[in-house]
Amino acid sequence: MNHLLVTNDYPPKVGGIQSYLWEIYRRLPQEEVTVLCTPYENCEAFDAKQTHKIIRTKQRVLLPTPQLAKEIQSIIKRRNIDFVLFDPAVPVGILGPKIGTPYGVILHGAEVTIPGRIPGLKQILRKVLRNSQLVVTAGQYSTEEAERAAKTSLPVVIVPPGVDDKRFQPLTPQQRVYARSKYNLNEADEVILTLSRLVPRKGMDVLIKACAELQTSRPRLKLLVAGTGRDQRRLENIARRKEAPVTFLGHVPDEDIPNLYGLADLFSMLCRVRWGGLEQEGFGIVFLEAAAAGTPQLAGKSGGAGEAVLEGMTGKVVSSPKDVDSVKEAICEILDDGTRYQEMKKLSRQRAETKFSYDHLAAAFHDSLLKLNGNSEGS
Repeated sequence: MNHLLVTNDYPPKVGGIQSYLWEIYRRLPQEEVTVLCTPYENCEAFDAKQTHKIIRTKQRVLLPTPQLAKEIQSIIKRRNIDFVLFDPAVPVGILGPKIGTPYGVILHGAEVTIPGRIPGLKQILRKVLRNSQLVVTAGQYSTEEAERAAKTSLPVVIVPPGVDDKRFQPLTPQQRVYARSKYNLNEADEVILTLSRLVPRKGMDVLIKACAELQTSRPRLKLLVAGTGRDQRRLENIARRKEAPVTFLGHVPDEDIPNLYGLADLFSMLCRVRWGGLEQEGFGIVFLEAAAAGTPQLAGKSGGAGEAVLEGMTGKVVSSPKDVDSVKEAICEILDDGTRYQEMKKLSRQRAETKFSYDHLAAAFHDSLLKLNGNSEGS
């Protein structure tokens, strides 16, 4: 079944959605796949390495314009496309009912949560969803948000974000010592890692405060903050004021990220709900990457984070992620019980391999398209 993906989010642009789409699409039968996306720095070199067809628009942002609709229809005819997938549902998915070809949408979280609560936009989103022949969601949270917005059940297939379990693996003791030495860390240090865009929703401020207060009882505690973003200066000021044991790593090259997960004792992203529920965590690919590295995870209760981290099994989900004492308690619960901690490490890796390997998820994604094609032919 030849299909076209229309998206604003594709590598070499960096981000969780971009990674998700590419990891899935590079594993599909390449002759069936065409991707229409926007230009980005170094995209020519990236595209040359791919084995599926990538078409870059002249527009820097894809919007539901007549021009884009004509371009999609031209590709449909030229590439013999049977089905179009839009990511996100709004704004580009608004073209779905207008292109004259069966279509579906891919949903992650915020792109359905926000328009689904705004008058005017929610009616547009509802039309897009109700006319979709396939709705691919990241999990139960995004499924519920989509069906709430559509006010009806939808043809949903859940294909959660996944992880390349060959790229992210537990480190050997020797590899761990070497990886830590690059950041001036010793084996005796208790290392907490957070890696994300530095924005308020990710909860680094509370994590920094919690680590600062834990210094007295845990003098070997170290916090590594990887990533950049608009909240960086505020976070650095908090760390300075609290005299927290924090190292800001800034942008970390892709090739260094697997070892960064592997050297940590705990991965944390204390994602939170903001703006009355408009801003939540869709899922959290970083939790799966940490799990694949055999590193327990600490999440805040927000959106689909509770699906990415299994409470008490692969880590903990803090119900009040803005409460410093709750975060401190959760950190200590994970690190202080040696037997349970080792079980969390083992289960994290097993779950990443069996449930979230991109090889399995891409196969499930492809099966959903084949079933859709079969239903179409049968009708």
